[in-house]
Amino acid sequence: MKATKTELIRLARLVQKDIASGRVSKNTQRSLDVLADYQNPAIELLELALEEAAKEQSDKPLVDSLGFLFSHVLETLRFDIESGYKTASDLAESVRMRLVTASKTGGSDPSTLLFLVQCFGTAKLDLGEELRGVVEHLFEAVGEAHADDFNPADSADLFGLVADLVKQADGDPFALHTFLAESSEGVPDEHRAVMAAALLFSGEAAAVEVSIGWLLDPATSVRRSTANALEDAARKGKVTPIMLRRMITMRNWLPEDSRAALDAAIATARRKGVSPAQWDDIEVRELVTTGVDGSGAIGVLAHCRNKRKNILGSLVLKLGFGVRDAWAQDGVKQKEIDSAFGEVSLLDQFAISADFIRRAVGHFLALGHQTGLMPPFGLVRFLEAVGVSSVQPELLSASSLLDTIQDGRAIGARAFEDLLAEGSDLANDYAFLDSWFEARDEVDAVLTDNRYTSKKREARIMFMMEKVLEPRREWWADVAAWAACILYQAGNDERWQEFYAAALAMVQKRPLHEISLMKTVAEQTVEAAEFRQIAA
Repeated sequence: MKATKTELIRLARLVQKDIASGRVSKNTQRSLDVLADYQNPAIELLELALEEAAKEQSDKPLVDSLGFLFSHVLETLRFDIESGYKTASDLAESVRMRLVTASKTGGSDPSTLLFLVQCFGTAKLDLGEELRGVVEHLFEAVGEAHADDFNPADSADLFGLVADLVKQADGDPFALHTFLAESSEGVPDEHRAVMAAALLFSGEAAAVEVSIGWLLDPATSVRRSTANALEDAARKGKVTPIMLRRMITMRNWLPEDSRAALDAAIATARRKGVSPAQWDDIEVRELVTTGVDGSGAIGVLAHCRNKRKNILGSLVLKLGFGVRDAWAQDGVKQKEIDSAFGEVSLLDQFAISADFIRRAVGHFLALGHQTGLMPPFGLVRFLEAVGVSSVQPELLSASSLLDTIQDGRAIGARAFEDLLAEGSDLANDYAFLDSWFEARDEVDAVLTDNRYTSKKREARIMFMMEKVLEPRREWWADVAAWAACILYQAGNDERWQEFYAAALAMVQKRPLHEISLMKTVAEQTVEAAEFRQIAA
């Protein structure tokens, strides 16, 4: 069902109150919950924002609220794209093309267009080549329109801007980096490199520290340029002990093509007598993770104490991609921490150790090397918050991961077969299994296959296993292996053995129909597909 124009504006008005107050309330959550019940309204929200901004007496707070909702639905679109929906990819391309068209017709304010383009950065959704090519022209147009207010060639204006940005971020270099990275989405590589260097030599402590975040830029040229600038700064004594520690921490996170330049910067800092700062002593109060959901995502939530201050941290790892998100915030009130963990308690949650974090992050960093996904700068802060140092990329196959579960080797042949047969009731104990189904376009193709439609339900499930799950055997083996590892870490009589057996059976190339857990996945895939057909 599509949302009406009136309904979308009503939801934006609810969000508008929160944006004005600077805090998130139930209004925003209510709006997002309602929005989730409709077909993705990315195009409709974009049109409304463009339409409102074009009015002679436009309502800027409403445009901002529509932009907030637009960012949210773009993120939802990214989730669907990552789940394999071609329809989501097509919709995303339509949104890109609408923005490209709006930029060419000249009927839209460049500032508004740039604001809407930056929503892609917030959602971590790729701009695409054509839209990316438009961004530079938008920045130029916005710069010309505000030439009397700001001159980037004037050092006083530039340093004044940096000071204002640092103030807005409350002096937090990681918050500053998040803001600048999202707002510079689509900016040409050379401009991002210049920005990193300008921050490095700005004289503002938080800005200087944040400059190293561009060592994790997606572009090789930006990473190398930032490393070269850091070497220059090291010669001038501007690299601090904390910066050096973080540079060393990130060194192996970088692709091979960028490490030599960073090595030179690190060596220069050491020659100038700079020693890396020691890691803080951290008290971990609570460290929990979700199960592995059907998209391959693993969420981690941490509550720690450092220097008598509360720290709340979050980490998102995703199979098939890498480290998706990470952050940590100091000085969080206990009430906010209780609220965050209260929300997580509605899902499955399992206690984990710092060693699990080290192993998991190492794997997903290595996975990012394969997929081309650079980790977020916030990962540095998260690891500092939980006291996990020296995390090195190391890819773990499902087989290698299962080898870390020592008790798995003690499972006898008879018990192993029993475990394969007993996995069908795991969904009664673990809610995360509700999301274990395939929802890719390949599923829809099977639904229209005459060989599928002519079969009875049990035969349809077997057909789905053969045509959809079998080609994804390796992926599902990884999912089950990580679930087994998480539950094994958690202890408390968790049923890790069934997941262990299912993963190992898939590694051993056992037929999927012999693995009851995979039959559950096939059944849920059929049910979800049939539900989508009815809803459509």
